[in-house]
Amino acid sequence: MKTEDLIDALAVDLPPSGSRQIERHILLWMVPAALAVLAGVGLWLGFRSDLATAMIGPTFWAKAAYTGSLAVTAFWLLARLGRPGASAKAPLLVLAALLMAAGALAVYELVTMPMPERMPALMGDSARACAPNILLLSALAAPFVFWAGRAFAPTRPGMAGAAAGLLTAGLATTLYGLHCPEHTAPFVAVWYSLGMGLATGLGAVAGRFVFRW
Repeated sequence: MKTEDLIDALAVDLPPSGSRQIERHILLWMVPAALAVLAGVGLWLGFRSDLATAMIGPTFWAKAAYTGSLAVTAFWLLARLGRPGASAKAPLLVLAALLMAAGALAVYELVTMPMPERMPALMGDSARACAPNILLLSALAAPFVFWAGRAFAPTRPGMAGAAAGLLTAGLATTLYGLHCPEHTAPFVAVWYSLGMGLATGLGAVAGRFVFRW
């Protein structure tokens, strides 16, 4: 088979770059991913006892906004990486801005609170368990998200794996908020981000094998 014939054969299974087939496919597989994480939270960790009350206040939704925004950005990045030749610059810039904003808010909250309150605000009551919990919940969603991304044979498998890892982590961490009562900006910026960062790193490693065609 000639090289040109091989390229044409491979291109047949790729979605048109202008369509929304990639986004629809990933969204379809995110439904069972979310259900798996939700079941993990409910059956393994348990929902927080004050969940109904917490959902009325702003801190619950502030956490969800941060982790959900990271998930949306990762979704955007993964969709871009699924299109050969598409630029990933815009989602990467948004991702950097989100992380910087979370860090800035955490620093501001720390420096404006009394000294004795700083360490409790940073460590909370579950600092040691937070990142491992997020990583394990992300593992429940990972098979669905990676399977969705694999259908498009990304040309940058490591970066695509990192995007898929961050997407699973953002989804898992958002639902983890149904269990975790921690709410300070320093705790979220450090320990939530650490858990998501670990999932992203593992995703980058896994992507080199899962997305390699």
